[in-house]
Amino acid sequence: MDEKDLTQRLYSMFDEALRSFEFISEGFLAQNKDVLEKGESQFINILSENLEFAENIVHEGKKSEVDEKFLSLIIPLQEIALAVRNLISKEKAILERKVIFSMKAVMEITELFNAMKKQFIDTRDYILTKNPALKESIAYTKERIIKMVDEYASMHQERLITGFFGVKAFYLYLSLIGSFKTIAKELVEFSQMF
Repeated sequence: MDEKDLTQRLYSMFDEALRSFEFISEGFLAQNKDVLEKGESQFINILSENLEFAENIVHEGKKSEVDEKFLSLIIPLQEIALAVRNLISKEKAILERKVIFSMKAVMEITELFNAMKKQFIDTRDYILTKNPALKESIAYTKERIIKMVDEYASMHQERLITGFFGVKAFYLYLSLIGSFKTIAKELVEFSQMF
């Protein structure tokens, strides 16, 4: 594998992940478990294909510098994948429990999905261009997501205290929005290693 192949593989991986996120977010927000599971299945296929590719490199005798670079990125890529799988499992748990969030909570979750997608797009494009402005944008979006999550958690805590928000829904909401924070941090870690 040469540098161009590595760049194309990583770019394609992030591009395919973005397509799966459309189903993941749409399925959750529309409370359609089938659509959510379609996105999850696509995401798992991306992971499986690239894990198999990495396994083949590991079992090769002599590795090129680019092969070693790809292998060094496996852990940050797996951390991103784990964070996304965690988000999906929380979404599925919410749908299975038939928890209904307020319109305000749904709007906040939508904003977090949009910010996460932007961060993935910037990461994908950074892989291709290595543009430092994109790297800065990835870090900026992480800070924005963290700030949004913290603000939303605080607002919803107030709503819990006033009795507007149920305890079960509050816990699930906090758990869900916390996943966006984790994904944002992992994308920054990856971009710093790339």
